[in-house]
Amino acid sequence: MNLLSWSLYGVLCLVLAGCGISPVVYDQKNDPAQQLSQGLSGTSELCHPDRLTNAQAQEQPGPFSALIPTQALAASANGKRVCWGGGLRTIEAVKGERDCVVMLYAELSPKIIWGWPREASFFMACGPGHYDRKLLQPFTLGLISGKVMGQAEFAGVPIPVIEIEAFYRASDCLQGDTSPQCVHGHIQPQKKLQ
Repeated sequence: MNLLSWSLYGVLCLVLAGCGISPVVYDQKNDPAQQLSQGLSGTSELCHPDRLTNAQAQEQPGPFSALIPTQALAASANGKRVCWGGGLRTIEAVKGERDCVVMLYAELSPKIIWGWPREASFFMACGPGHYDRKLLQPFTLGLISGKVMGQAEFAGVPIPVIEIEAFYRASDCLQGDTSPQCVHGHIQPQKKLQ
């Protein structure tokens, strides 16, 4: 906590104590947002699909690069592996039985679950097969790993394109909620578009 947060906390405690109300104690161990934050801070685990065997994981072409989408527009970024998080903007089927998603890029860190940069940037991720449209709707949060494969244009601006290796669908639901919109984990494309 920074100094301002501690100061506000102290004033709140004094006000509540004066009213005879005891402050609520924050239970960090059982906070779903904190658990999600800890999971996303170790993005390397979420960037690999659960289905990879040890042999397949070792065949992956090297570690992830620390590039952000604007840096991935450089020709030198082609072929580098990245793992980016963001919010789904669009999803569409393209030629060759493939889906492409455009995501609003989010910065991930241990202290901030999803940090939206001041200057919005987008990226496109494409892969074989079609993803369930019930699971991927506008504003769905996700984490996608893959190789930088070139550029596309979105809203008149060049954006990087990556080939999907793994797609992790995040959820902001409370822990234990089993509603369909709360599904989280690695998702796989379907055989046919529904």
